[in-house]
Amino acid sequence: MSTDRSDPTLAYTLPVQLTQTIHRSVPKELQPEDEANSQKGKIIVITGGGTGIGAAAANVWVRAGAEGVVITGRRQSRLDDTAKELKNVNNGNTTVLPIAADVTEEEDMQHVYDEIKQIFGRGPDVVLANAAAAMSSGSSAEHAISEWWKAFEINMLGLHNTVATWIKSQAEPKNPVGTVILVSSAMEGMVFPGFSSYSISKLAGHRYMDYLGEEYRQLRTFTLLPGIVKTDMSDPAIVDFAKDEAEQTGAMALYLASPRADYLKGSLTSINWDISEMEARKDDIEKGMLKINWIPVLPVSGGSGI
Repeated sequence: MSTDRSDPTLAYTLPVQLTQTIHRSVPKELQPEDEANSQKGKIIVITGGGTGIGAAAANVWVRAGAEGVVITGRRQSRLDDTAKELKNVNNGNTTVLPIAADVTEEEDMQHVYDEIKQIFGRGPDVVLANAAAAMSSGSSAEHAISEWWKAFEINMLGLHNTVATWIKSQAEPKNPVGTVILVSSAMEGMVFPGFSSYSISKLAGHRYMDYLGEEYRQLRTFTLLPGIVKTDMSDPAIVDFAKDEAEQTGAMALYLASPRADYLKGSLTSINWDISEMEARKDDIEKGMLKINWIPVLPVSGGSGI
């Protein structure tokens, strides 16, 4: 739906809005009950799947009829509670598997993929790398160094553990296949004093996805902005602007997991952007419009200098 740009709650959305149409709820074309969005036969792993955006994404994929929805997180009790809640929307065709795992621990993530193979007989088709950590605001040097670095341990090391162990678990690790979606943040693209650790670690994750797509050309890699959703991680300063639905990330993942989204491989997208308008600019997007461009004015990026 089109949203009135004079709406004050769009203050943090408009600066990163690509399309004229702004979506702050799941659009009709991405409803998981629509047969066009069916995920029958697919297995998805959702890190940070016990709460917030991750749990909402699991709900969407169960409703879309996925063969398996695997949710991971550090608290088994929270995962079990979410799995029970998913029974209310499960039509019986989806196996929901809650596995406690710390994304920063390689052994934990290896255990996740071993369990998936044991239960389903094969690995996952889609990885939604959603686990993340924010930190309290404050200038960089005001935090203990170990506290400042913690965001990197989860947002960057956790991402690498999640993806690398998935690749290594495949039949042909040198030629892995499947879809991996990083749930990032618009903070990666701006300097917002007080949030250096979170912002920089998210930007690093985005660049990691660029490398992943270039090193493993058969993988389908995407970086996704989840909008502004009220969760346990939300900073009090943005709660009044948190009008996006938690389910939008899972719904956009339905689209990204389909061949229809191949033109977006290796690119950034957002739950707020309109699919039809993006598809109308396929040529520009395939040329790199939505990729990180390092100082475009320099020859290395196709420029000619000042």
